[in-house]
Amino acid sequence: MYDLIIAGAGPAGCTLALNLAGSGLNIAMVEKETFPRKKICGDALSGKVLNILRRLPEPIFQDFLKNVEKEPSRGIRFVSPNLKGLDLPFITDSITGYESPGYICRREIFDEFLFKKLSDYTNIKVFEGTKISAISVQKDFAEITTDKGELRSRIVAGADGVHSIVRSLISPGIPKSGYCVGIRSYYKNVAGLHPDNFIELIFLRELLPGYLWIFKGPAGLANVGLGMLQQQIVRKRINLSRLFLNLIRNHPYLSPRFANALPVGKPEAHTLPLGTFSMKRSGNRFLLLGDAAFLVDPFSGEGIGNAMASGECASQVIRKCFKKNSFTGTDLSEYDQKLQRRMGNELRISSMLQKLSRSPALFNFVINKANNNRKVRELLSGMFTNENLRSRLTRPSFYLSLMFR
Repeated sequence: MYDLIIAGAGPAGCTLALNLAGSGLNIAMVEKETFPRKKICGDALSGKVLNILRRLPEPIFQDFLKNVEKEPSRGIRFVSPNLKGLDLPFITDSITGYESPGYICRREIFDEFLFKKLSDYTNIKVFEGTKISAISVQKDFAEITTDKGELRSRIVAGADGVHSIVRSLISPGIPKSGYCVGIRSYYKNVAGLHPDNFIELIFLRELLPGYLWIFKGPAGLANVGLGMLQQQIVRKRINLSRLFLNLIRNHPYLSPRFANALPVGKPEAHTLPLGTFSMKRSGNRFLLLGDAAFLVDPFSGEGIGNAMASGECASQVIRKCFKKNSFTGTDLSEYDQKLQRRMGNELRISSMLQKLSRSPALFNFVINKANNNRKVRELLSGMFTNENLRSRLTRPSFYLSLMFR
């Protein structure tokens, strides 16, 4: 019997456990894989991730800065459908003093770093390589069945990914627009990488509202991939792997840059659960975090920062539940409210931006204006670190005003 069972030891689950490390709660972490585990991802760690790391128990953040293999990232390069580039440095006061406003770090390295921190705390029991097969909620406890036995707890936190078993407790109808499919590979010797290691988001007509990315990581390897809406892939009967390789080899913007590039491993696909719709993320004795809660940003694709943020929110609500000794759906609904306050507006704005990015003409217009006007560039730079500024991108008046700049 445990106070809390966390299903899934990714960034969401580990953030939750580490935030409760000093709480005195008896915690079980159940993870189906063994570390280091492979995780298909863009590998980008935003300023949001750094700020959450800083709030974890000491000295986790300093250990990350000093000892984890990573590559600094200081901005974004957007490439519009007409193949015009726009460089936007990250601007934010909240990360002043850090070596870099963001990093590129292999997910298997970052995830293992967080996972290993769990062993520093005696109140956290780790069940690694343990697969959950069923879950049920009784009057006084929740019970999970694994391939190594049964566990019980007061609360279960589902941080078990896009195909979450814990989410089966509410079985929400996921709309078709809720999924994006990504494919990723690593390459060495990619030409034309930004000297300040800006991450590149390349919005090709073939992919809209999706994009192709190129992120330079440690050891000179570039993380290269693309993402498209699943419903678009199904409707057009797209072979994503074939499309990816065809663009790398033949597209006029990409093929010269990959002429001497060598793949490291084969392209691998993954599913991204987008935060494009409202859903219930808590219930009687359970709550959902990270990918299980569909929190990936629909426009930028950020998932790690949002997952870790959900872990922070969950820890606050769980502490209150144990203080009251009450774990009902009403008690845990405060978690949904916290998520809404913390990232609801951000996800709503990003959903609108995703829809706007379907228009190549609009995208080209904004990039062209920004390249010819310093004030527009500065405004766009701020928009990607300031939610209030970003909301202006969803208003028709913003595009009208650009016509006269």
